Amino acid sequence: MNKPDFRYKKPEVTTSELRTPVEFYTSKISDGLHGRDVSFEKVFYTFAKVYSPSLKDIEISTGKSMEARMTLKIRDPLTSYQPDNRHFVQVNDHRLENKKWQIIDIRPDYDNRDFLIVVIGGTPND
Repeated sequence: MNKPDFRYKKPEVTTSELRTPVEFYTSKISDGLHGRDVSFEKVFYTFAKVYSPSLKDIEISTGKSMEARMTLKIRDPLTSYQPDNRHFVQVNDHRLENKKWQIIDIRPDYDNRDFLIVVIGGTPND
């Protein structure tokens, strides 16, 4: 007689789900006459699964006086790059304008430790 197996199986993510290219940038003040211009420097490039923010992501962004626009799921780059709240993300999709979004929250994917969840958005006026 076959017994049912109740061991936890982590959800599988295939490469075909990570299909949207995303770029991570740092910002700095440009050298110049006024010192007010901001320049962006690309620090990391990868593919991500892009989807609408969950209620949890929206609640986190509300506490930071920001508005969550998208949630990204990326492979954890480990030591090659660690996302930071001071960094910006550009989602390279023809349906979105080439805008750099602020990172609101970064957390590991608790279902699969090989991935990071990055919530991006901006202030409500953006």
